[in-house]
Amino acid sequence: MSNLPLLNKKDLIVLRELRKGNPQAFYCNVTSFLLSETEDYIKDARCWRIAIMGETRGGKSECGQTMALVYKSIFNKYLKDGRFDKQDIFIDKTFKKSEIDVEIRHICSNQGNYIYSLRKAYKDGWIKFGQIWIIDEHRKNIGGLGSFSEMIDLKNINNIIAKFMQAEIWIQPLQFETNNTPYGLYVYKKDIDNRINWCLLYKIQRNAIGGVEFNFMGWVGLPLHENKELRDKYNEKKNIWIRNEMEGTVDERIIERKKIAKDLSMDLDFSLRTLSGKVFKYSKSQQVTILEDWIIKKKTQNWNQIEKEMIIEEARKIAEIEYIKSQRGTQNA
Repeated sequence: MSNLPLLNKKDLIVLRELRKGNPQAFYCNVTSFLLSETEDYIKDARCWRIAIMGETRGGKSECGQTMALVYKSIFNKYLKDGRFDKQDIFIDKTFKKSEIDVEIRHICSNQGNYIYSLRKAYKDGWIKFGQIWIIDEHRKNIGGLGSFSEMIDLKNINNIIAKFMQAEIWIQPLQFETNNTPYGLYVYKKDIDNRINWCLLYKIQRNAIGGVEFNFMGWVGLPLHENKELRDKYNEKKNIWIRNEMEGTVDERIIERKKIAKDLSMDLDFSLRTLSGKVFKYSKSQQVTILEDWIIKKKTQNWNQIEKEMIIEEARKIAEIEYIKSQRGTQNA
């Protein structure tokens, strides 16, 4: 691998200000430094996060896969050496102490999908200590009902899973994810002949007044990985995301609200009616408390107040329809 990317006149024009402002770093290859940092985070059982950005079809996903496979190799080496034997997290039997892999189920389309994937992995018992995830934000979060709550959920989950050493690679086309990501890679140039993606490495850190600073450090060369099966499945999954986007498919939070509303409508206490059968026995406020009991019992996730009211409204509608059907069936009989 060459020490630095081959830059043409166009590259020098585009990167002129970067070169003028960082004359030493601009001619520095820091690939070994980034790999060393990755290894240090793993050795210390710290949660490794990195942000990746760049133009469409510029190689972001490929770089994310390469970094994930590098992380896997380093983590499994230290796991075999017994580095994590004394981690108190293994008191929680849900997190498996075993070698990790990078599978298609560890690649998520956005932060919402990531949250639900984590919850499902924990519930189904296949989550592993030290697992690495790729969150490929293929579109900008446009916001909507529950989006703010989702952001809070992510922060809360991140605070918890840091102890479980869940590593994250955040891919966004237009900006670096700055939520506890110490480094960012801007994918700039493809070296087709040598099968290398060249990236600009930035140190991401908070300043004294709470702002975010991006300090350029040098070039990182990431070779294309050789896991063809992962690459093919990744591309297939991205095609599904694109098709869903074209068809206007809704996000996971809406789907989950609909599911809980249907389940709630079948709850005997929720759907209980007066002796006349004309109305529900419990008011909407009382039915909200039934939903909150479900939340406490972990039958569903927490919801903001507006979402709770929407779930109740839909559950009442479904229960009403089912009641009318049952009455017609009785009459026909």
